[in-house]
Amino acid sequence: MSVEAGIIALTVTIVAVVYRYSLKKKTNSNSQPSQQNNDYIVTKIHNKWYNLTDFDHPGGPVALSLVQKRDGTALFESHHPFTKHKKLMQVLSKYEVPKAKESTYGCQLMDERDDGLVYEWDGIDNDEFVSDLKALVSEYFAKITKRKSLSKVTEASKATLSRWFIVVTLMISFFGSLPLYIRGNWLFIVITPVLAWLTIANYWHDATHFALSTDWRVNAYTPYLLPLLSSPSIWYHQHTIGHHAYTNIGHKDPDLAHAPQLMREHKSIRWRSSHTNQAHFLRILLVWSIASGIGLNILSDMRAVFKLTYNNAVPCMQRSRMDLAAHLFGRLFYIGVAYVWPFFVFPFWKALIWSSVPNAIFSLCFMLNSQINHMVGPCIDASSKNFYKHQIVTAQNFGNDSWLCFYFSGGLNFQIEHHLFPTVNHCHLPALAPGVKRICQKHGVPYNVVSGYKEALVAHLSHTAEMAVRP
Repeated sequence: MSVEAGIIALTVTIVAVVYRYSLKKKTNSNSQPSQQNNDYIVTKIHNKWYNLTDFDHPGGPVALSLVQKRDGTALFESHHPFTKHKKLMQVLSKYEVPKAKESTYGCQLMDERDDGLVYEWDGIDNDEFVSDLKALVSEYFAKITKRKSLSKVTEASKATLSRWFIVVTLMISFFGSLPLYIRGNWLFIVITPVLAWLTIANYWHDATHFALSTDWRVNAYTPYLLPLLSSPSIWYHQHTIGHHAYTNIGHKDPDLAHAPQLMREHKSIRWRSSHTNQAHFLRILLVWSIASGIGLNILSDMRAVFKLTYNNAVPCMQRSRMDLAAHLFGRLFYIGVAYVWPFFVFPFWKALIWSSVPNAIFSLCFMLNSQINHMVGPCIDASSKNFYKHQIVTAQNFGNDSWLCFYFSGGLNFQIEHHLFPTVNHCHLPALAPGVKRICQKHGVPYNVVSGYKEALVAHLSHTAEMAVRP
């Protein structure tokens, strides 16, 4: 068997094992209190506890696991843009835990700091600004639903056929490049990692936001086909639970504290003498080159698994032995595929290049498209008690008229719209952006947008230089 065929076959086997044990749904037909407390899927929304163990959520077990033993208010509000608030609360009321039974069902937050007091939710359903935003997105997708004769408006908000065509084409291109990459073709040391980034940017991120398909299995399983950016289970903690709910809020957004010893991008990070040179080109190149491979995939992952907290910002549930074994096996396999295999195939000098350069290129692509969206002057210290306004003022769009920015970032250049409507596939965001901008102008909410990569990158580097100075 050829080397590439062996690696692909082993990959398929590992993927099957990992999501056999990583996506198990905890169920109990009657949710009786004889269960262990940790087996209940309980969450706190708008200061009330709910037992969702028996709730057959359209987002599947992954969606429910995101709010287990957390204040799930922010995720609850942002992930249901098409359903009237009154109806949502009526559905929730069926699962409310009486005060007298809260201890019985283990209604206790993993982190007492997760108190839901960051935003003011009272009257949010009657807020004119929020109502305008929800009317915009509802009307837009209602028209698509009617035109395509779809059964539900949520179907219209997921990936279109043309988007699926692009995703499948990118996947075929990436996997098709692997034989030449594995054989050591020098051209593909660049082509393959760029294709990997393009593929992940245009499907992986949407899938982890339940925005790829209305079938939760598609959203849950497909990220495990290419877990190159991060372990999907850990990514949910970092990105969905932490970053999206509490963007740019110190000690709550884990993206502010990935490498505090090397980089200081927010005032919540204590200044160190090592930050003095953080704006130098070589420092940024080093950090950006290892951020994904060494940082997200290994160091941050292992800290979250064994310390039960992601960057001391997002608490993590204790894993079962089987789940832990599957996760660790998946991470070891990632290390083998990303760093080790070249040493069994190439001369040592070439193996060093093959185990470092492709990972660096992929990581650079990721960092270029992630750091310029929030870590810039106008956004980094902005805030609002209104959750939706907060999502807008802490985000920056770039290159909204550029097809290069759109496809190379996987729609991350429409960061404002993405944060407002995370369950909407990014292929719809360009159509929603003018309406969002118009509503922001109407209500006096800052709408941050720059012309493209160059202006966005300059703004980020300027911010990095400012944060290098001792306070």
